[in-house]
Amino acid sequence: MSTSINALFSATTASTTATATKWKPTGGAAEAEGTWKAASDAGSSAGSAALAALKGEDSVELSGLAKSLTGVAGKVFASIGSKGRAMLEDFVKSGKMTEKDVALGLRQMATNAVKDRFIKERPEDEEDKEWKEKLGAAEKAFKIKTERMDKAMSALNEARTAAYDAFGKDEDTEAFQAAMAPANALFRAESADIDREIMETVGGDPNKIKGNAFRYFATKGEEAFEKLDFGAEAEGGEGGLLSPDNEKGKAAAKLMYDLGFEGKLYANGLAQYAADVNIPGIGRGEVDKSFPGGKDYEPSAKEEAEAAGLPPPPTTVLTTSQTPGLQGFAKVIQDARDSLDATYTAMAKEGKGVNYSDPNGKDVERLFGGFDRRSLHAIASNKDGTFSKNEQEAAQSIMARQQKEAMAAADPLGTDKAAAYRAGVKFLDEASQEEKESVNWSVQRAALQYSYEKTIQETGGKMERLGNGSALASVLKDALEAQGAQTADVMKSIGGKTMGGEGTGYVTDLKSLSLFRDFLPNLSVRGAGGPMSVTV
Repeated sequence: MSTSINALFSATTASTTATATKWKPTGGAAEAEGTWKAASDAGSSAGSAALAALKGEDSVELSGLAKSLTGVAGKVFASIGSKGRAMLEDFVKSGKMTEKDVALGLRQMATNAVKDRFIKERPEDEEDKEWKEKLGAAEKAFKIKTERMDKAMSALNEARTAAYDAFGKDEDTEAFQAAMAPANALFRAESADIDREIMETVGGDPNKIKGNAFRYFATKGEEAFEKLDFGAEAEGGEGGLLSPDNEKGKAAAKLMYDLGFEGKLYANGLAQYAADVNIPGIGRGEVDKSFPGGKDYEPSAKEEAEAAGLPPPPTTVLTTSQTPGLQGFAKVIQDARDSLDATYTAMAKEGKGVNYSDPNGKDVERLFGGFDRRSLHAIASNKDGTFSKNEQEAAQSIMARQQKEAMAAADPLGTDKAAAYRAGVKFLDEASQEEKESVNWSVQRAALQYSYEKTIQETGGKMERLGNGSALASVLKDALEAQGAQTADVMKSIGGKTMGGEGTGYVTDLKSLSLFRDFLPNLSVRGAGGPMSVTV
């Protein structure tokens, strides 16, 4: 169905057996066989095409940042939970990061996660087994040393307690020191014996052996990782995994973290992504659930879908800019209907009814939280009468809320209305073609563009040319200009409850808005070849 693509790296376990294929670099013959094939930075630039969908997979329409993410970055974004995705969207909308920066950061995170999984799961050779045996012996010896030292320390503490008791009575420092001398000497001797015996047993200092073993496994694993070719995961050299020492990727990932993109937001999703990667010589894996991240860790997109009773999100996506393969709107409608019915059934089995009036919106979120913007529009517009009034209004309210959130992200302090209106226009311009053909889209865009231009004129700012959006939107903007409408009245009229007005904020009939009622006779004057519809 069409669903929304909704810190440490969690351990994964291999679930498939890798074939004995000899892996080759994706480059030409000039590259040595088996060498690392680093992906080009250029592939992650903003505005590039989204991932090509795998044959047979569902396609998903995304907006904003997601449309610019390709290859590995797009896959990681699709794997992390909704809160993490929303934060990354906000980074871009607020100007804290560019789309290219986010893409680089996600690719660096992906590289680290896949490398960590490879180091943990790569096949052992004889040298590995020898070091593993050394490490095991050192860890056992360290445990024995710790136990013996604890006993020696306990004996020393008992002697010290007795000496302190005697010292407190007569305050004789020399007597205290004399009383402690045998105990101190015994402790030093026992410590020396323990160290000597342990070093003889394992052939050196256990701590140094452990450190050397960890360095060996890390170094060998990293060197082996750099020789791998991940085939499709390199996305033809664009948008794929980065070389481990890519400084731009490291800087982008650090910036994301510094801005608040913490491990708890993406750990589970990143682990799911890494488990899905077909690592040469290892295969695909499964997320190890024996190491839970804790109650504060956000679920992955897959876990969110499972909790909502929805199919897991696809690992590849299409956007509306890719006409080939984009599923028809009739299927979007049917998928949305099927999803709602499945959730109703699941809730009924749990003995739960649906409360559309709940101010907390828990039921609405469960029913509609997995839908992308295109699916929400299918429900909100209800072109073929498939959806109930409650369902339409819920979808309409969510769409209005999304628009308001996009505007608020550009003006978090409420001091730059022009930026908010501009962000609203940009948000709407990312909509699907079906939504752009609706009356609601043209009304909303006309109102936002009019409010943006009027605010810029009043404040004396620099105006950006935003285009007309659609013929109907252009006519409606003219209508607002002709009556000199106040921006507050405009937004209240078309924004619904989200803007202090009435209703859901989704316009289905121009005649319902006093702003345009007197202008309706002129709507057929302009446009592409004839009169324009003024209803959904």
